[in-house]
Amino acid sequence: MEASGKRREAERELLNRQNCIEDMDIRPLDPAARDTYHAEWARVQERFVDTPEDALSDADQLVRRVMTGRGYETQGYQQRVADLSVDHARTLEHYRTAHDISARAASKEASTEELRQAMIHYRTLFEDLLGGSSGGTARAITETEGDPQYRTAADHPGGPREG
Repeated sequence: MEASGKRREAERELLNRQNCIEDMDIRPLDPAARDTYHAEWARVQERFVDTPEDALSDADQLVRRVMTGRGYETQGYQQRVADLSVDHARTLEHYRTAHDISARAASKEASTEELRQAMIHYRTLFEDLLGGSSGGTARAITETEGDPQYRTAADHPGGPREG
């Protein structure tokens, strides 16, 4: 409704989006795929310490792979946003924010804190796509705010971690 300013147009757009989603074979992930994606996310988080910009790119790619695994079409950011708005509206703003920060990070225009926030935003959508409960996701994000895994090498005394 924000874009058109008219309720009927907004409702028509939502109906079109719902029809597109119904034409896709959207399905839950099986437990093995969910475990694999969780392991991949752990690697992305570990990479964040030394190369946060690269980790953000990896997080975005992982979100797209999960979407593909669920049956979503992933061509084009605007289409992904439109598709996610149907069943994942509550975490959609997290995706938008993470995507915006990632674009600025690619140009070296994002602060360390913004990079950390982007990872948290990607994680919120990631967990939602995996089918995690909202309570668990909210708790995980709150706990993450002080989590050392979301600190970059520049945040560690003595510079980058060895390893």
